Amino acid sequence: MGLIVEMITTGITMMKRFAMVPLMAFLMMVINPATAQVDNLVPNGSFENSDLRKLKKQGELETYTEDWFRATEVPLDLFAEGMKSDKVNIPENIYGKEDASDGVCYAGLRAFSKDPKMKRTYYEVQLTTKMEKNQLYCVSFDISLSDLSRYAVNGVGAVLSDRKVEQGNTGLLVRKPDVRHKTDKVMSLTEGWETVCGTHIGTGQEEYIIIGGFHTDKDIEDEKIRKPSGVLGVQTGHAYYYLDNVMVKPIEAKSQCACSAADEVRTDLVFGAAAPSPEASADEVVAGSVVYYAFLKRRPTGAGEMAIKRLADVLKDNPSWKLRVVGHTDNDELNEGKINPRYRQLGYYRAEGVVKKFGDFGVAADRLIVDSMEADDPASTRDSEISRAKNRRVVFELVK
Repeated sequence: MGLIVEMITTGITMMKRFAMVPLMAFLMMVINPATAQVDNLVPNGSFENSDLRKLKKQGELETYTEDWFRATEVPLDLFAEGMKSDKVNIPENIYGKEDASDGVCYAGLRAFSKDPKMKRTYYEVQLTTKMEKNQLYCVSFDISLSDLSRYAVNGVGAVLSDRKVEQGNTGLLVRKPDVRHKTDKVMSLTEGWETVCGTHIGTGQEEYIIIGGFHTDKDIEDEKIRKPSGVLGVQTGHAYYYLDNVMVKPIEAKSQCACSAADEVRTDLVFGAAAPSPEASADEVVAGSVVYYAFLKRRPTGAGEMAIKRLADVLKDNPSWKLRVVGHTDNDELNEGKINPRYRQLGYYRAEGVVKKFGDFGVAADRLIVDSMEADDPASTRDSEISRAKNRRVVFELVK
């Protein structure tokens, strides 16, 4: 009870500071552990630490909000519940209507404009600590296209920087984003929020995060948007997004950084390689045969079973031969095994499954040796989906 009283007192103290925000909303923010963002390296990630008593118009975020600042000379916008000015109110404001994704505040981000007087905005904040070297992080933020935007665009993302970025003009911030939507799609949702997220491996130097639209006008994909029915006002020739719930959190595996339910299902990409030619010798068939796998799968594909059947025939023709069957995984699968016991020693279980298939084709188990390298002997070290697919495999070594 003492803890609850102390937390409620804290909420009331915060209420005095943020005079326009409803008390119940603050008590929910303080007491509810789901909004605590304990591991979040982004301070004030939902823009809740703001003094709202004098907030009246666009461009005042830096005046009234802690931690965040602009990376260029274009001012930043803050919106909050209970504002007297409808320019900066939530849910209804000058750009449309939207409830906050988290808490009672959000920011406004212009990712693109065809009006030379309306410049893109870039949000920057210093992380609470530097990213650790070789640590995997999930970087995410929520955006919602405002109702009165004439355009929706792609290229909205986050840059992780080892230094503070201060561009002394209002132009495009030329950076390659470290995180953006995995398909770099046009972000066009106006009713509700979409999460942009991705993983990043720390170098030990990253200390700032910048969020904005990073494609050039030449490279950007802009889509004209029809104004939602029932919305009053005139559309503006820009792509203006509400921004909320910015997070950078350490994780163990990529599956802990799913933007949505759809992202939890990974495409079953299986590497394809040419089988040894019909004229290949028995030794060449053994050396050149590989069974490839989809992500986190143990069962061979049809092509994999054909490779095993051909090897079984080779063993039948050479009764003194034995095979070492070696299973491999990619690094992502290795990380999944750290958080889910089902995927531990996946390389070994792949090799074991292949040995069982040999049994189906009439090869005795005592002629096969199960072995595993897991992720210690990659076929490719490139950071791409194709390279990782190439590493998910079982290979064969001849033991005469």
